[in-house]
This record gives sequence, structure tokens and C-alpha cells, in this order.
Amino acid sequence: MLFWQTMKCVTAAWILPLNHQGPIPNGAMVIDGDTILAVGTAEAVQKQFPQAQNEDHPESVLMPGLVNAHCHLDRIGFYEKFSVATDTQFSPVVWLLESLHYLSTTSSGIVAKQMETALTEMLQTGITCLGVMSHYEGTYPLVKTTPLRGVIFHEILSGPDKRAQQRFEIALALVDQYREAKPGHLQIGFGPYAPYLLSKNLLNIISRHAKDLNLPLQIHAAEHFAEMEFFFESKGPIAEKLFPAIGWEELPPAHRKTPIQHLDEIGFMATPLSIVGAYQMAEKDFPRLARGLSKVVYCPSANRRFNLGRFPLKKLQKQGVPVALGTELLSNTHGFDLWDEMRLALKEGSNPLPTPSELLKMATLGGAYALGFEKETGSLEKGKKADYLLVKSPHGENLSAEDLVRELILQTTASSIEQVTIDGKKVA
Repeated sequence: MLFWQTMKCVTAAWILPLNHQGPIPNGAMVIDGDTILAVGTAEAVQKQFPQAQNEDHPESVLMPGLVNAHCHLDRIGFYEKFSVATDTQFSPVVWLLESLHYLSTTSSGIVAKQMETALTEMLQTGITCLGVMSHYEGTYPLVKTTPLRGVIFHEILSGPDKRAQQRFEIALALVDQYREAKPGHLQIGFGPYAPYLLSKNLLNIISRHAKDLNLPLQIHAAEHFAEMEFFFESKGPIAEKLFPAIGWEELPPAHRKTPIQHLDEIGFMATPLSIVGAYQMAEKDFPRLARGLSKVVYCPSANRRFNLGRFPLKKLQKQGVPVALGTELLSNTHGFDLWDEMRLALKEGSNPLPTPSELLKMATLGGAYALGFEKETGSLEKGKKADYLLVKSPHGENLSAEDLVRELILQTTASSIEQVTIDGKKVA
């Protein structure tokens, strides 16, 4: 009897499973507790589960919760100092130095308060799973107080205080303290910031620990031309501005290789990881990503602001590399908004531009793959967790399936989201 009481059938004008199935008009999804039992047409599903209690949404789209595969929650206050207009461009190296200064001079209390606000806003925009690269040591317990699923990547880098080894030791201690006994909710992992900010020995050690402990791993790599210039010739803004600012007195010899080749050859890619960036790539880099089972996180607003280059979507897809979406910086005055990122990605930034359906999959299933949560979330299908959104149906007459997805991306804002559900429980 309890089984029947917890089972419900959610119907909607459209269901977007975002797996191998296309959009389903007049669809239904049956949930028992926190788990999806079936997805299909309302007629077929209700016939299969006549005992389920109906919950009807005839003017809504039912879809998976969004997955933000990369953000820096602890830099909210820093981002807010700048206009959110993405056509205002900045040097990535100067931006990094100023953000490190912000982190070193801002109290943990202020950082925590700003993060709490950001987490609430993310839920309201439909994000149900996220990847956070964070310098702030209290990030994991703070996010743990929310219903959000995801990964906290503890940031490891050499800053002005040259404490990379100490940051790694802190990361190990946090792993011991917070390593999740229950898989599928909130995990902790390593977030070495970038290959040019850590020695090759430390990068190799981090990778081996991630592999041995089965921990998620994320890094910024091949993001901007200055990074390519540094690895090939040991010069440019990283050598001339960044290294002196963080107190490094000696430059490494020219590697004569790309950042991806460097990571691969030192053994860093021996464990699956997600890479934020992948704009500055040589042809031989793409199969290396595929061999290493790497995933790539695309952040459209950051691309525009930092003028990073054309995101190589076609080449990544050809190699079968999963692509996710992230928010490297604020998308609008309300914070990290994947709908804004999708709208920008539809117009510019990649080669080629993604179709609306491809883009929505990046913001859901692609992100789930990038964070290692593809068995739990990212699509609506039997056996997965009931993480879903009910969104107001977009305006338009006789919309085709592809037009529906396009208009959903173009029209949806936080006010369009009628319900956010995680683990079968309404959370916003």
C-alpha cells in the first residue's frame, strides 16, 4: 500500500527525455519515491501504471534538471565588481591575478554569505546538479545543506603565497573528512587550477591520488592563447606578468608542446577528468582527450569576455568527447544562469554552432557525464533519480519538436520555471 501511495504520474504538454528519445507530446513520467519508473506518452504510461496518482501540467514542459558542470562560487563578490555585459573584454591573466587577490583579502564569512545567495538563485534557475571549483575550505559543508547534487573540486594552485603543496595537503584532509559514503549526491574531488600554476610532479601526484581514491578531477586547460604561448616558448603574459606576481623567479624551459600534450605526457590524463577550456588545441590533442575518457566544459560567457577563440565543437563530437556547459563567471545580475549561457551559445562562439537539442543535452546529460553523475541524473529514463523541471511551455503555434527546444531556450527565465524537483522532492 505504501508503494502505491508514493507513486505518482506527472503529465505535461511535452516531455524532453534528452537521451536517445526525442520530445514526447502529451507525455507522462511515473515516479516512485526518488526514482523514475517509466517515461512515455500519457496514454501508454497511465495504462501501465493505473495505480499511480496523477499530477497534471497541461501547459508545461517536463525536462531534466540542468547541470552546471563548472563554476567558482567563492568568487561571487569579485565577479560583482565588474559589469556582467559580456562584450567587455579582459585579459585572462590579469583577471586571475585580481581574483587571487580577492580570495586572499576577503573574509570567509562574507564568502559564505554570498555563496548561500548564489546557491538559492541557482536552484531557482533550474540547476539541480553542479560542479564547483572552490578555494574556500567551507564549500562542501555549505553546499551539503542544500538539496543540490554535484562535486566540490577543492582548488589547488600556486598563488602569491606559493602554497601549492599546502593546498594539496588541505585537499587531502578535506577528502578524508567529507568523502561521501552515499554515492550519487555530493562528492568531493581535486581541482588543480591550471597546468601552468603547478609543477609537473605535483600534477602527477594529484592525478594518481584521484585514480587510487576514485575521486573526480577537474582542471582549466587550453583556455587561452597565452597558455599555448607559455607551453611552447616559455614567454608571454604568463611568463612576464603571472610568474613575477606569484613570486616565481625562474621560468621553466620551453616545453614545445601544447597544454594537453603536456598533461598527457606527465600522466595526468591517466584518470578520467573534466577539462574547462579546450579552445587552444592542436589536431593531435583531440584523440588524446578521447583516449583519456576526458570531458570538456564549455563556458560561452567566459569565451566572449576573454576572447578565447572558437570552441571546437565539431572536432570534439567527432572524437566522441562529451561536452558540458558551465558558468566561468556571472551570466547576468542574478548570478550563474545556464539559460543565458545557452542563449549566447546559440548565436556565437563555437564551430559549428550547436543545434538547440545538442545545446540542451550539453546543459543536462553532458554535464552529468562531466561530473560522473550520468547514472543518476541528466536525462529522464527508467532507473534514474527524479531530478526534473516543470517549465512554462514556450509561446508559438504548432511548434515542431526542434522549434520547441529552440523556443524553450530563447524564452525561459527563472520566472518561467514552475517547479524544481530533486530526488522526487520539490525544492523550488
